[in-house]
Amino acid sequence: MEGPRHPNWFAAKAKPNAARIAARNLQAQGFHIFMPMERYTQRRGGRFVEALRPYFAGYFFVGADASSSPWRAIRSTHGVAQLVSFGGTPQQVDARLIQEIQSSCVEGVVTSPSVSYKVGEAVRVAQGAFAGFIGRFEGLAPNERAWLLLDIMGQATRVKMPLDGVRRASSL
Repeated sequence: MEGPRHPNWFAAKAKPNAARIAARNLQAQGFHIFMPMERYTQRRGGRFVEALRPYFAGYFFVGADASSSPWRAIRSTHGVAQLVSFGGTPQQVDARLIQEIQSSCVEGVVTSPSVSYKVGEAVRVAQGAFAGFIGRFEGLAPNERAWLLLDIMGQATRVKMPLDGVRRASSL
């Protein structure tokens, strides 16, 4: 199925842990897929590594020509749970929203212009209970939060806090 140059976008819900499978299967059928990803830090084998995950957990966008009624093909695709619908009719996502999200992505990964810390960089806590503490940036956490390694009572302690409350140690 050849999609239009500027498709209509619809939100699809994936079955648990199947968003990438669903997206791959829909692409194989000729649908346009947009699944923005986000970077996050996770612990693997005692080390912190950066990984990618869908920005909208369990959801992605399908570009299709609505006039051809592709709903059955989309819904029956392996990995797809359902299309986001109201009154039984799949609801189109505003193209401006899709364009805005796409413009904030680099190679499909949503970027946050406020985040430019490197793992291990010295940072200072600017607000909250730990205001004034200096520590090391450990990585990003979901919901605009950061993992920091702070020296609390002589012991290195990993703390999660809002990203907007973190500053470079040299900037304060």
